[in-house]
Amino acid sequence: MDEPVRLDLRGAPVHERHPMLFDGWEGLEAGKVLQVVNDYDPRAIRYMLESEYAEKFEWECVSDGPEWVVNITKTRLPGATGEELRKKVVAGLDKVRPHLQADGGDVELVEIDEAEMVVKVRLTGACGGCPSAAMTLKSGVEVQVRKSAPEILRVEPV
Repeated sequence: MDEPVRLDLRGAPVHERHPMLFDGWEGLEAGKVLQVVNDYDPRAIRYMLESEYAEKFEWECVSDGPEWVVNITKTRLPGATGEELRKKVVAGLDKVRPHLQADGGDVELVEIDEAEMVVKVRLTGACGGCPSAAMTLKSGVEVQVRKSAPEILRVEPV
């Protein structure tokens, strides 16, 4: 078994802990473990994950307070392929598209590499030449695509 990705929330300001957790979760590959160390009962974290990612994780409590440690495994989902995968990817792009269009841009699906599970997109309009394009791609487009199609490993620009 691979070493878990350790996320120690104890020193972080309380208002930053949940965003840190979700960032860690989003970056985690299927089959990997996110080990969360916290100084308060992590049940709230579990409830949030259940509401957003039902049936996409396994929860194991390693130790109870005063230092709580939980292992959260991102489960491997049966991967969609072909038209089913394309629909899931397009659904993710459709979630982020209104935000891009509000700034005069858009995103275009170029290719889905099913062997590598990589989506290739082109940012167009104002987003195409924007200095923040890389951040938009990673923090906006990729996050939404991977929520809709968790089997996708990454999104790349072309």
